[in-house]
Amino acid sequence: MILGTAGHVDHGKTALTRALTGVDTDRLAEERRRGLTIELGFAPLLLPGGRLVSVVDVPGHEKFVPTMLSGAAGMDSVLLTVAADEGVMPQTLEHLGILHLLGVPSGILVITKCDLAGPARIAQVEEQIRAAAAGTFLAQAPCLAVSARTGAGLEELRRAIARLPEPRREPDIPFVLHIDRVFTAPGSGLIVTGTAASGSISQGDRVEIAPAGLTARVRGLQRHGQSLSRIEAGSRAAVNLAGVHSEQIRRGDTLCTPGSLVLTRQADVSLTLLPNAPFSVINNSQLHLHHGARSLVCRCILLGYDRLEPGQSGFAQLRLPAPLAARPGDPFVVRFFSPVATVGGGVLLNLSPPRRGRQEPGRLAGLAARASGDPAVRAARLLEETGDVPLPLEALCRDARISPSQLSCPREGGFCLSAAALDRLEGRTRALLEQSPGLSRGELLHRLFPGGGAGGAAFLPRLLAAHRVENAGGKLYLPGTAPRPQSGAAAALEALYLDFALSPPDNAGVEAAFPAGVSACRQSARALLDSGVLVALSPRYRLHAGVYRRSVAALYAAFGEAPFTLAQARDALGVSRKYALLLLEYLDRRGVTRPAGEGRRFARPPEG
Repeated sequence: MILGTAGHVDHGKTALTRALTGVDTDRLAEERRRGLTIELGFAPLLLPGGRLVSVVDVPGHEKFVPTMLSGAAGMDSVLLTVAADEGVMPQTLEHLGILHLLGVPSGILVITKCDLAGPARIAQVEEQIRAAAAGTFLAQAPCLAVSARTGAGLEELRRAIARLPEPRREPDIPFVLHIDRVFTAPGSGLIVTGTAASGSISQGDRVEIAPAGLTARVRGLQRHGQSLSRIEAGSRAAVNLAGVHSEQIRRGDTLCTPGSLVLTRQADVSLTLLPNAPFSVINNSQLHLHHGARSLVCRCILLGYDRLEPGQSGFAQLRLPAPLAARPGDPFVVRFFSPVATVGGGVLLNLSPPRRGRQEPGRLAGLAARASGDPAVRAARLLEETGDVPLPLEALCRDARISPSQLSCPREGGFCLSAAALDRLEGRTRALLEQSPGLSRGELLHRLFPGGGAGGAAFLPRLLAAHRVENAGGKLYLPGTAPRPQSGAAAALEALYLDFALSPPDNAGVEAAFPAGVSACRQSARALLDSGVLVALSPRYRLHAGVYRRSVAALYAAFGEAPFTLAQARDALGVSRKYALLLLEYLDRRGVTRPAGEGRRFARPPEG
């Protein structure tokens, strides 16, 4: 568990941490000289029963609120300190507001320096702090008076900390650590530190440094100076990395499971202004965005209204000058651009939003569903927005903030659809096979899922099974519609076209050479075309479908998606210019190839 401190400058946070843990978290010479916390401090706290808590001590001065924000991002609980001799002060309220916006779930109200005040004054300060905490997550928190100098109340505080609820950790979610320090150590190399916000990491794992997209190997792990083979969420971690250099990483970057975060320059969010925010926010305001350990200036586009007053909530789009690596559901805080002051915060909802349509009711309804506390509602909305395109299970769980076990939607091969989309696709499958019996799997897949991809291929077997689709000679048919076995004449004609390979005579030449006569040839040709055994390249030329598929596959193997000329295609196929041109013009008409400079290129991979 990560236990943070918070409160006004000189209200005893660092002294309280030292009294609880025995560790002086002011490690910088300047901090000790000035008696002022400047950087984040960390210390282990071993509770009765062996439970280890990581304490994060944050600076209280108003100049260092950004540093406080980077430490608060990973807190599970907090000790909100108020000095008995001074009472509630400006940073008390600002820190409390920040913690509430970030969704810190629990904490303890601590009246420090109680040796400097009598019972009446302590009772007065408790009234102040209770009034300040009303309506926040600390409204029902215990309030204890302590003295770091005399030790009064410390044992009771330790027992109260031990009673704090264990944070809930979602199983099987990607690892995320917001980097708050980067340095090199002799004999070890590059080390980054931060709070493990989710997931776990083990020695030897490959990790990504976002937003730069660099990858590295975990050489070693430590928690409060102790080497471990594995670090889990809720731990302060020092990660020794191999494969990257210190100048490539900076404070505010994120260490994560590769591919688990979304890079975005704009995000639709829920936004709530603090009741005591010193300013309102108008549309197109410039703000400071704080996410994890990173700070960016952003432009705030309000959605559905033009002004947000203190205490109000709504939706907005934050537009960023540089990529932000994040997940839907991540909390954030915004501060007024100038003068700098905390005004509000909220949750990232959609990391791939449209830039237009700020007044559209449908968009606002979609954001309301994404903001819902019910993960099933969020998942249903995301599936509805993707329509009939299967959504990767991993992306759905990430964006809906839901575990796979909570999903009830249709799933196949690591992809998901809504039940309504599956019904529509089943109906479309039947309609396509009624209209065009004998489609290949590739053709049907392309018509059902024009964008292609693994999601469609994962669901295709389920769609075929729903209608008991039959496969005859590599072609798909609804039950009872597959062509009857070929006559002797049809089999003879098929064999003839196989012999012709990619250089068949024109239709008249085939008819003249067919032993059974012109009439039998034409009748057999119609049957073979209907069943997909032959392909009509043009009104005058036919080709065996197997020869066609092999020829197209050979072209794709030779050129992929690179442009190629008619002469190059002719040489790759080993045929004359006439037959190469017949095949390419047929591919152009079907949209398999498209013009590219002096030649053409494949518009998509060839169908199966």
